[in-house]
Amino acid sequence: MNKTALLALCLSSHASWAGSGGDEATWQYTVQAGDTLWSFAAKHLSSPSYVPKLQQQNGIANPYRLTPGSQLVVPYSWTRQNESSVTIEALSGMVSVQDSDGQALKAAPGLHLQAGSRISTGKDAMLKLRMADGSMLQLWSNSKLTLGKQVFYPTTGAIQSQNRLDHGSASNAVVPRQLMPNRYQIYTPSAVTTVRGTEFRVRSLDDKDTATEVLHGKVSLASDAGEIDIPAGFGGRNGGKQSVALPKAPALDGVITISPFNPPLLEWHKQEGEAGYQLAISDAQTQQQLYNRSAETARFYPELPQNGRYLLTIRARNAQGIEGYDASRGFMLAASPLPPLIFSDGKRISQRGQTLWVGSSASPERPAWLQVARDPAFADIWYQGRLEQDSFALNLPDKGKWYWRLASLDSQGQPGPYGNTQELRIKAWYEMSLPGDRKLQARRYPVANARYTLQLARPDEPGRIVWQQSAAEPSWSLLRMPSGRFAATILVDGDGGYHAEERYPALLLP
Repeated sequence: MNKTALLALCLSSHASWAGSGGDEATWQYTVQAGDTLWSFAAKHLSSPSYVPKLQQQNGIANPYRLTPGSQLVVPYSWTRQNESSVTIEALSGMVSVQDSDGQALKAAPGLHLQAGSRISTGKDAMLKLRMADGSMLQLWSNSKLTLGKQVFYPTTGAIQSQNRLDHGSASNAVVPRQLMPNRYQIYTPSAVTTVRGTEFRVRSLDDKDTATEVLHGKVSLASDAGEIDIPAGFGGRNGGKQSVALPKAPALDGVITISPFNPPLLEWHKQEGEAGYQLAISDAQTQQQLYNRSAETARFYPELPQNGRYLLTIRARNAQGIEGYDASRGFMLAASPLPPLIFSDGKRISQRGQTLWVGSSASPERPAWLQVARDPAFADIWYQGRLEQDSFALNLPDKGKWYWRLASLDSQGQPGPYGNTQELRIKAWYEMSLPGDRKLQARRYPVANARYTLQLARPDEPGRIVWQQSAAEPSWSLLRMPSGRFAATILVDGDGGYHAEERYPALLLP
């Protein structure tokens, strides 16, 4: 059985704890001007019958005359106190809750949990708990927590909260109390963390390893290997020789602010000393957490449910396994509706006639938006309009270079992301050229070593693939494809485990 390591918070305040047991623990109260033992008992003790005992225990000659600034040692068992509950403040993902009898409870905001309740979170899940005094405990993904004793001291607003983190990680923000410090403890299989008003994290890595990181306050860590002090801005692990500085917040300047691709390519610059990362993604509007993951590299490619604003939060992990300060970056996903597929003449981009022919997957059910411009940045747009047919012709006013692109329209008539920019050169002289190999073309992804796989299936059997081909470019010869109406899926795979899927439910191939 592992010997318990003790982490005790050392804070300077007007009151301090003495003792560690439940009934043995005492409150050191600082006497105020005008206090008597009887007035103190009337306000803070459960019965005035404790006054003689309090007088004897503290060696007080006159219970009506107390010296301001002196200390009264008061057993907590004598004070006014109520059993309290813990309230679910927020949650996301798969969260399982059982009461002390093992009966399943429906986890929802506002649910009050009593001592003995057991909580577990699944992949990417999160649960935020509020104590009676407003202190918060946030349980992260793949974690297990058992609620222990919960006591509220109504005359001081302080609490006693004892909880066991069997596995995983939890962030804590404990409200500081000057009159009576909070008695807040988190047990793990290998350590005990005791705090009285601070912000810290505890992670139970396994039965023998607990890590703690202190953002505010000071922690003393004692174990078989000795005792170390962990001040704010430092972290330690039971068995460690000394505390180490928390890693700085990651530099997220290089993270995109808007993505037309889903999954978005979230990449940042790895700094010296960063061995890994803990990251989370939440909906910026609802604040619901969608992902909570550990990563070894400075990139993350999460598939997101829909267009909208999201918040990426990352903290670095050093070689000692200590996690540091958070950095956050908001970004917008604008990846749908998918741009239309294009029927092109392969690599032939020159012609003599001044008619622009546009072949695409546009239809009345999936209309598109066409833009034609003189420059590839589309700063000088000559034409733009709605397309509802798969073939469209447009007469251009003169020769030279022209550029065009397509986007699909959403249900509100607004264009989504545009596909690849197409170039057309209209020449003044006649030029012999062979007919181009007509191709079906999709948009490129900015992914290193991307591979594109086109899958075709009958609309009435979307799970049965009848044709499939992979390519280094998102372009496939129509001569090699079957004719008819198909449901098309494009798989995109690249370096770093990137994977995306684009689905087109109805595509008519010539």
